[in-house]
Amino acid sequence: MTESTASVVAELNVALGTDYRLVRQLAGGFQSGAFELSGGVVLKWTDNPGWAPRVQQAAELVQRARAVGYPTPQWLAVGTTAAGSPYQLQAFVPGTPVRDYSVVDTALARELIAICELQRDLVPGDGVSWSGWSRGVVLEGWDGVWERVRPYGGELLRRYAELCAPYRSASLPEDDFVHGDLNLGNLIIDNGQITGIVDIEAAGGGSRAYDLVCLAASAARDGAQPGVDELFVEAALRAGGRASVALSAAAAYVSIAEFVHDRSAAPEPIEYGARRVLELLEAG
Repeated sequence: MTESTASVVAELNVALGTDYRLVRQLAGGFQSGAFELSGGVVLKWTDNPGWAPRVQQAAELVQRARAVGYPTPQWLAVGTTAAGSPYQLQAFVPGTPVRDYSVVDTALARELIAICELQRDLVPGDGVSWSGWSRGVVLEGWDGVWERVRPYGGELLRRYAELCAPYRSASLPEDDFVHGDLNLGNLIIDNGQITGIVDIEAAGGGSRAYDLVCLAASAARDGAQPGVDELFVEAALRAGGRASVALSAAAAYVSIAEFVHDRSAAPEPIEYGARRVLELLEAG
């Protein structure tokens, strides 16, 4: 039987002894759906049982990140339904999701860069590594995504391959906290300040440069104010070095390019953002 959000809420109420009511679905969230519940709570869940280990790991990383002031919502409960669907309950964060990306100016970008600095050295030990994933995707053919994107990645993919070729033996940072899907659409803003960073279920270790270079591509494609993308690229280079930034940018591009292609969405903004980051790296 296919689960619905209503059935998940009903099951959680029995299991947790709560009386939550479904209020509305919230915008955004690629890994899982997000829903506002009564009592100032957000439910995120997915009917993909394979995502459960990642959600469990993310719960531990959220605790570490929040302990140093990283503004992601508190996770109130984490688990799986009887059918195996992973879920988490989060505290509702005041503010508004960024939808007019032109409000992201250099001041807000610097605030976000300072937040990303909180991610330094938070994930010692084994676990999901965004650095390892980036190297594997770009240089070792992991999951075949590079080859699948090649027919429509064209010249942009070739240039990224050339950019990354010298870094086959490079050592990449592994100990930072990495959001893994950090873009301007995952920011909550209140009175001009960042009050929340959401959609964090893909969190792992690696280099915070991955998040910063993803922000640079998002700033370019989504229409942030001039200069914002350059600030993010400069911060990424300081955080992780050129090898980490090049491999992160290439891996992030093919991942989102395939995501958009599979959903028959317009690829032009994705290509523009990736090309702008590539041009900034080539110029440097």
